[in-house]
Amino acid sequence: MSDDRADDADGIRVLSAGAVESIVAALASRFEAENGVRLHISIARSRVVKQRASAGTDADIVITTQAAIDELRAERVVLGDSVATLAQSSIGIAIRSGSAAPDLRSTADFTRLLRNVRSIAYADPDTGSPSGRYFTELLARLGLTDMIAAKAIVIGPGKNDTVVVAEAVADGRAEIGIQQIAEILHVPGVVVAGPLPPELQTVTAFTAAVTSTARCPEQARRFIRFATSDAVAPIVTANGMETPSHQKPTPKGETSQWPTDIIRS
Repeated sequence: MSDDRADDADGIRVLSAGAVESIVAALASRFEAENGVRLHISIARSRVVKQRASAGTDADIVITTQAAIDELRAERVVLGDSVATLAQSSIGIAIRSGSAAPDLRSTADFTRLLRNVRSIAYADPDTGSPSGRYFTELLARLGLTDMIAAKAIVIGPGKNDTVVVAEAVADGRAEIGIQQIAEILHVPGVVVAGPLPPELQTVTAFTAAVTSTARCPEQARRFIRFATSDAVAPIVTANGMETPSHQKPTPKGETSQWPTDIIRS
């Protein structure tokens, strides 16, 4: 029996960014059922995943932003030939369930929304949150930084050291929240009003790679191949993200590339 198969009994250890927690959990459940190999999943913020991996992780697989994986690849922390994009995520607007959905078709619509709401929650950019960093940069581009500062509710790490902006909308602290759509979907009491207007949107790729210290590298590679296959693409899209092969640019003038059962449901 090879060393890799011997390690199978302990399962595959995964260190993943919180933004894809629901996707990774669903993929792991199906992989375990089909292959009889258990996955042990640890969740942290994207920045923390990168820091832990750089410092020396015992994980077999690291899943985080493409930018962080590129850095880990340069550091030889992950195996370059194992890198594969798992999902791509857009930023959306969270509103309380039952609230009237705002018009989000254009920059003017979005700017009007930001000016009219009483409070806006978004992730603290200092946590390394991709949505928090981008929204802060976007406010500067739009010339709205000072105006938003007076009504901003900046969200830091919470459970599992992850940042859940939509909870501030659900409990009434904020009228709207700005975060990755996938992270909004699973918060009770809120819905996704829609994505950012196409001309303001940004897409964050979340990527998986096998670590250079993996105990079961072949099984880890097998899981990544499974997780990035067309067969499980519905799991990714059901959780508010898209796979690279399925994501299409949002045509100008359209409000959303997302299924109607996800938006405003």
